[in-house]
Amino acid sequence: MEKNDYIGAGIFIALGVFIWAVSFQFPVLAGGHPGPSLFPRILGTLFIFFSLIVILEGRRKSKTPPAPPAEVDEGGNVTLIGEENYFNAVLVIILIAAFIALAPHLGFIITGGAVLFILMWKLHVKPLKSLIISAAVMCMIYSVFSKGLRVPLPHGYLWW
Repeated sequence: MEKNDYIGAGIFIALGVFIWAVSFQFPVLAGGHPGPSLFPRILGTLFIFFSLIVILEGRRKSKTPPAPPAEVDEGGNVTLIGEENYFNAVLVIILIAAFIALAPHLGFIITGGAVLFILMWKLHVKPLKSLIISAAVMCMIYSVFSKGLRVPLPHGYLWW
């Protein structure tokens, strides 16, 4: 495991603990209903959980020998390992910015579905499967947040 992984995981664990500590200052609703601290606590817990997974996976991988620095494909082309990883990170940032810019106009379901579809397409998931999964996930997220938690999500073209 690289030193950067430990540093990143440590930062996210500290952030998760900080989120948990701050969430105790939020007001509590009467009748046992979940208050405004529910989502930050879930988020903080996920930060801690996934950071621990990064640390454990890194320790497990550090026991295996390192991979060669380059791959040669069938055509004889040499590809540096990790070359595509930078593009993936930049693509995620671009898609988040596009979601923020387009969601008020196109709507949450259309924009979120397009972002999920593009990300799955980039991960080489078959287009039909990507479309079906994107639609199902967006319907589930919309149902939970808009209908269940009553979070106002942008409607866009679907509700004129």
